[in-house]
Amino acid sequence: MWKSWHSMISTGENLMIRPAYPSDAAAFVDTLEEVSKEGIYLLHEHASRTVSEQERIIQYLDRSRNLIAVAALDNRIVGGIGIFVGGSSPKSQFFCNLGIHLIKSARARGIGSKLMTYGISWAEQKNYHKICLSVFSTNVRAISLYKKLGFVVEGRRREQYYFMNQWVDEVLMAKFL
Repeated sequence: MWKSWHSMISTGENLMIRPAYPSDAAAFVDTLEEVSKEGIYLLHEHASRTVSEQERIIQYLDRSRNLIAVAALDNRIVGGIGIFVGGSSPKSQFFCNLGIHLIKSARARGIGSKLMTYGISWAEQKNYHKICLSVFSTNVRAISLYKKLGFVVEGRRREQYYFMNQWVDEVLMAKFL
């Protein structure tokens, strides 16, 4: 199993980023639900899985090519990251897709940056060639973070989504390792 990272953030709170255990499923789904309900960062308005589904996914995850990790602030899960192999074809084994979420109270504290760095380090260790992600064009803070970490814009799907009474582009980004 991949290692855990421990650090103290500027507020003096202890941050641990580690691979998820099946027992983390409820907290993982709760944080995903909280971010989803904001309606502006994730595609769905609610967590797309039940606790039991998330528990099974974590339990049976092929950890040789996939990662689900959690960020725990003073032992309370505040977000997570998922990195999954690009597909089942031998042609798609060299890139991975990344998704991240962090509850509102944990943002702007360096946790997202540490969570992303953890995921990038894991992908490098697994010898991936490239990490891919997509983000709403309205999520300028996330785009800024991704660029700071070396991601580049590879494409844009114009007016891909409609919410907040406006058309929103999907920005496709990647980092070559």
